[in-house]
Amino acid sequence: MRSARELVERELTKELEAIESALAYVSGVGGNARQVFYRSPDLTLLKVCFPAGRRTPPHDHGTWATILVLSGEEKNTLYRKEDGTLRKAGEATLTRGSILTMRADTVHVAECLSDRPAIGLHVYGGDIFELPRHMWNPETLEEHALDWTLYEQFAKVASSAAAAPMA
Repeated sequence: MRSARELVERELTKELEAIESALAYVSGVGGNARQVFYRSPDLTLLKVCFPAGRRTPPHDHGTWATILVLSGEEKNTLYRKEDGTLRKAGEATLTRGSILTMRADTVHVAECLSDRPAIGLHVYGGDIFELPRHMWNPETLEEHALDWTLYEQFAKVASSAAAAPMA
């Protein structure tokens, strides 16, 4: 995880325009399999695009993550699990060139704060489409295994709420 962050900081933050240009062909919103541009058992590289007003439900990645924001403004509300329940651990607001690193046990909510989409390069320490992952109902904070159909329903609920859950 540390070496991924160091590489992103040392090399990629210098090349934001080139990265944006290289990823321009990757369409779609959210962070789904259609936005993957590299995938292996040990590493996934994903372009994530959150439109204005989009908020995710609380979720984990099943592995460490490093996020580099390319455009827009993205707020992350971070949680930790304590005795089987979520507890808010902090917040991080990211703008162009900002980096956020999360441990495998981190749960977060991501939301676009800007009028234009928040677009980021996400680097994960495994195949996040195969790893066991979890999500939480944004209203009840009940934990569920990740299911993309239910995730999108939860995202609609989360996006219509005034803020991320304050567990």
